[in-house]
Amino acid sequence: MKNEGLTRRGFLSLGAISAAALAGTGLAGCAQPKPASERVDKIETINCSGIVVDPSQVTETIKADIVVLGGGMSGLSAAVQAAENGDDVILLEAQSALGGNGQGVEGTLGVGTKWQQEKGIDVDCAVIMQEELGKAQWVPNGLFYKDLVDRSAANLEWAVETCGCELSGLIDNYPMGVVEGAVDTFHWWKDGAAYVGYIQPMEKHLRKLGASIDLNTRALEFSYADDGSVDGVYALDAFGDLVKYQAKAVIVATGGFANDDERLKKYGFDLDTLERIGTPGHYGDGINMVLAAGAREYTGVCYLKYNRIGHSKIAAFGPFWSAMCFGGPFLWVNEDCERFVDEGCMYRVGNIITQSTPMHAQPHCTCLSIFDQEVFDAQLQENAELAEEWGVDIAAEWKEIVDGKDDAFQANSIEELAEQAGIEVQALKKAVDEYNTMCEAGRDDVFGKDAKFLKPIKTAPFYLTRIHEVMEGPLGGVTIDRTFRPVLNDGGRLENVFVIGLDSMMLYRDVYPIDVPGSASAECINGGRTAANQAHELL
Repeated sequence: MKNEGLTRRGFLSLGAISAAALAGTGLAGCAQPKPASERVDKIETINCSGIVVDPSQVTETIKADIVVLGGGMSGLSAAVQAAENGDDVILLEAQSALGGNGQGVEGTLGVGTKWQQEKGIDVDCAVIMQEELGKAQWVPNGLFYKDLVDRSAANLEWAVETCGCELSGLIDNYPMGVVEGAVDTFHWWKDGAAYVGYIQPMEKHLRKLGASIDLNTRALEFSYADDGSVDGVYALDAFGDLVKYQAKAVIVATGGFANDDERLKKYGFDLDTLERIGTPGHYGDGINMVLAAGAREYTGVCYLKYNRIGHSKIAAFGPFWSAMCFGGPFLWVNEDCERFVDEGCMYRVGNIITQSTPMHAQPHCTCLSIFDQEVFDAQLQENAELAEEWGVDIAAEWKEIVDGKDDAFQANSIEELAEQAGIEVQALKKAVDEYNTMCEAGRDDVFGKDAKFLKPIKTAPFYLTRIHEVMEGPLGGVTIDRTFRPVLNDGGRLENVFVIGLDSMMLYRDVYPIDVPGSASAECINGGRTAANQAHELL
């Protein structure tokens, strides 16, 4: 590694400066770096923060073979593989610690691993293809799944046997209460946490290999050579200085765009109602810089979204979520009091992620859920075992949000319920009456809801909740080929740029299927290793 200018890498690599130091920093009055043939004289920026990049303000240039942007599951996989290949690699992470989205991962897919063989677990690959591709209406490229399945055993065994990662020994189908996966592919990390079983061992192994890890360093935009090719990135370090990382290959693994408001609005989110619960720092910079370089956007982005009632300390997941947010024996209407979906769709397809999909197209991405005392009591009883396991009192949690008028209301009549919620009385009464007529007939002749969920709203007190979306993060953004290189809008591809992890997760489209558990995290490992090996061939 060659440094030109003031060097403070060693200090940054220790992670001594908080990521909060990035807040409030910015560079003004500068032009975005572009290929020489496309440079313009106006001020503009491609990162979501509004920080503009002025190459003349670079305080330091650092040279390496490969620079990896992002230190989550995929970035760590790429950096470790590159270091094992003997390449001079630098890992940049905008936060003060590594892990990213991977901190919340519990396990990873493996097909044909030594541990499955020891337990006599045989996975039918045809089931994987039918389940995963079928849920997405056969839109994703099945060859991405084939590559993942073919490499998954070697990738997981590499992580454990070469890199020191640790599994718990449990392999199952990731049962999630009312749903479970179709195959036993889920290899649980030690303590059920990738942070323990994967992130920490990978970081230790990477440091042992002598690679550079620059924390608190946010990559903003590509730098370009005179011929228009990408020759590195500009990054903002914890001191607010602009640094150029010059490299022969760039691997983008910035974890998606959950904190990029403009891109979220483009995909139809209402930011006034959206609640974000994922790990911080997913600015979308990686996606933005690749698209600005001419790459094709992936329009099939899917989201890890869930239904949420209220804004209290009640857990986004768990018994209350299961009892009150999944749908089923509830009436769901939009803000105009129009019913818009089979409320039991999640149970029909066996995928809890689909609970939020129908309301995303409704005004403000919300819906009103109406039910009566009989449904309330039935939901408490059905979820009693889960509530006991979690040590949660669902009725007490309900009272908490009702007393706080936190998008939950209770009344002795539908009219009073509408008034409390600020809903047009006659419109809500009409919706309830029409729904009750179908319930009494035992047939939903509009959306075909299963008769077992057709429960009339007739026993006081009556309840109304306003459900909004909670998002962990989006999966996808950039269209890639099977080598994880970005595909260009005008044909061809970027030869020395690779996009991995959630920035290019093309296994899915619109909805994340849970039938083959661990596929997303496995693709992060696979993408990292593939990209690093492809980059090595360029050197």
